[in-house]
Amino acid sequence: MIYEVNGDLRSSMLIDGTAEARLADILTIMDKRTFPKRESERIVGGPGRLKTLVSSRRVRVEYKPNGRSYYNASDVLSFAKVRKGRNHEKNNSQRAIA
Repeated sequence: MIYEVNGDLRSSMLIDGTAEARLADILTIMDKRTFPKRESERIVGGPGRLKTLVSSRRVRVEYKPNGRSYYNASDVLSFAKVRKGRNHEKNNSQRAIA
């Protein structure tokens, strides 16, 4: 349910159980889609984890004649792992001032 408080829109998605329903809808829609190998590895947390999931038949894989492998998007998203973001900014405090 979406409601307004002091001009801000808020959602009770986590309270009334609609988050689980939305997740189920997303996984149902993505069941017809596939991800390539590299993207699947990034989502699940690495090539080792993806290989383990495929060997235990938790993630379905489709091998194309050109040698590429595509993984079921719903299965991959079910085992998604949140990774810590990397900081790619330069540290300017250690530069020498000329």
